[in-house]
Amino acid sequence: MRFARLLTVLLALLTTGALLAPSAPAEAPMRLSGYLTDDAGALTAAQRSEVTAAIDTLYADRKTRLWVVYVETFNGMAAETWARNTMRASDLGSYDALLAVATVDRAYAFLVPDSATDLSAAEVDRVRRNDIEPALRGNDWAGAAIAAAQGLNPAPTSISWVGVLVTLAVLALAVLGLMVWQRRRRRKRREAEFAAARRVDPTDPRALAAVPLDALDDLSRAMVVEVDNAVRTSAHELEIAVEEFGEQRTEPFTRAVNNAKTTLAQAFNVRQILDDAVPETPAQRRDLLTRVIVAAAKADRELDAQRDAFAELRNLAITAPDRLAAMTQQVVDITARLEPARQKLAQLHTEFDAAALTSVDGNVDAAKELVEFADKNISRGRELAQRPVAGQQSELVDCVHAAESALAQARELLDAVDSAASDIRRAAAQLPATIEDIQNGIRQAGELLADGKVPQAQKLAEARDAAAAAVATAQRTGAVDPLGAVTELTKADAELDRLLAAVEQEKEAAERLQRTLDEAMFTARSRIRSVSDFIDTRRGAVGPEARTRLAEAVRQLAAADEKRHTDPAEAIRHANGAAMLASQAQTLAHNDVINAQNRFSGPWGGGGPTAGGGGGNLGAILGGILIGNILSGGRGGIGGGLGGGGFNPGSFGGSGGGGMFGGGGRF
Repeated sequence: MRFARLLTVLLALLTTGALLAPSAPAEAPMRLSGYLTDDAGALTAAQRSEVTAAIDTLYADRKTRLWVVYVETFNGMAAETWARNTMRASDLGSYDALLAVATVDRAYAFLVPDSATDLSAAEVDRVRRNDIEPALRGNDWAGAAIAAAQGLNPAPTSISWVGVLVTLAVLALAVLGLMVWQRRRRRKRREAEFAAARRVDPTDPRALAAVPLDALDDLSRAMVVEVDNAVRTSAHELEIAVEEFGEQRTEPFTRAVNNAKTTLAQAFNVRQILDDAVPETPAQRRDLLTRVIVAAAKADRELDAQRDAFAELRNLAITAPDRLAAMTQQVVDITARLEPARQKLAQLHTEFDAAALTSVDGNVDAAKELVEFADKNISRGRELAQRPVAGQQSELVDCVHAAESALAQARELLDAVDSAASDIRRAAAQLPATIEDIQNGIRQAGELLADGKVPQAQKLAEARDAAAAAVATAQRTGAVDPLGAVTELTKADAELDRLLAAVEQEKEAAERLQRTLDEAMFTARSRIRSVSDFIDTRRGAVGPEARTRLAEAVRQLAAADEKRHTDPAEAIRHANGAAMLASQAQTLAHNDVINAQNRFSGPWGGGGPTAGGGGGNLGAILGGILIGNILSGGRGGIGGGLGGGGFNPGSFGGSGGGGMFGGGGRF
């Protein structure tokens, strides 16, 4: 019995000792008293100084507060949960970051509010994974804290401006050299492409389709000039042939020349479209250039088809004596006109300024030289016709052609002197009406420019100023050179009229575009206002999808406002996008409300008069006045945040959470 009592006492003592023995510390989330808390005894005194210095440096450079806490265990909680609870208990704000380390649990959390750092979420995560976690794995507790502080305080990148300038200079020289080399290369390539284009059948659009666009442009320019010269020469030759052989026998040649003129005119019309101020797409330009080349080639072939027959008809070797005799009489007639023309020109100089007579001033002397040239060729032709020698027929034809051309040009020169007086007087009489007409255009341009927001305002102002300068010049010099004044006025007036017409068209288009923009903006604002009111009065039931669409609609509307004066078309696209997004938000919000009502009043929705918040509380819950469990099926409602569910009155303030970077886990 004595032994039994002794054993009982011994067991009691052991039990009491076991109950009173200290257990392993289990740290609950705490309120931090300082920037460095080491409840685990992880740091030496020197290490505490190093960590504190790194924390102070971060605050001095970035005004970011880093709190570091070492404990042995997180009390069975997840690392991030323990850290978040500690941040709340410590009243840490949007510029406070936390590194929490459990040395025995070997777990940690590194949480950084987005407003506390200039780093992105990915950059914060790299600091956590690449710097903090490796130090923790090596039990370098101080190194982990220092890595966190330094990771949030990256060193600024230094810039060597001298190096930048030298680099820019080298790049500029390289670009300049490259541009020169490319320009030379393009020129050589374009010359080669043009030579190759010359070998392509110009009447075959399929063959022209393989020619590069620039070469096609060069070919079209060259062909219209060459064919125009050929048409002009052929027309002159035809006039002589008609006089010789009559209209009936020359009818095929007349038809060929007229067809060539018509076709060439079409080519010039298309060329004008290409040369105007309205740009074309590459496909449109290729089509127009192909039409120019095909038309010019067709005109050229119209003439070539009749060349041999025309040459045979004009076999001057047979009719040369008669033609030479006729041209001798023409020499006499034109020579008789030289002196009267000279006297008339002298009289014109007494009436008009020399500038008005520039175009005809040397006509008499030039006509005299042409008559002398024709006379020499007639004499030589007569010698060849009287003594025909084999091999000299081509010279005879050349003499006849040269004499005919020279006499025709001499007549034109003298005719111009005869008509100069009437042309100048007609221009002088026309000058006041021309000035008045262009002044009307100047006033119209000034009124448009004064209104502001005029399309092509700079070009219109330049054309108006050029027209005003032409009027001033005409008023100053019109009396002495009316023909030149009318010419300059007509040129300036044509450009001003073209721009006025273009501006009027663009102004009408701009006004139509503005009306469309106003309607689109009104529609977008109305829809955004409507859905915003809907969500505001039913915010207890509307989920994130509808709110996201509404936020994007508001952003698109702001973009439309920003673009409305600089790019109306882009503003319309933004406004239409805002209206579409607002419509989607309305549909999503309405569906959320319907689903919430069904869950609340349905057999599993917690409805009924005895349900929590039921009965007359439905409207308050939908309106967000009472935030309950409609959308979450009884597991906490929207608006509860991290703090849990239940019914809480809505009030001014945030949702209780913000953007948070970082994370945590085991190490």
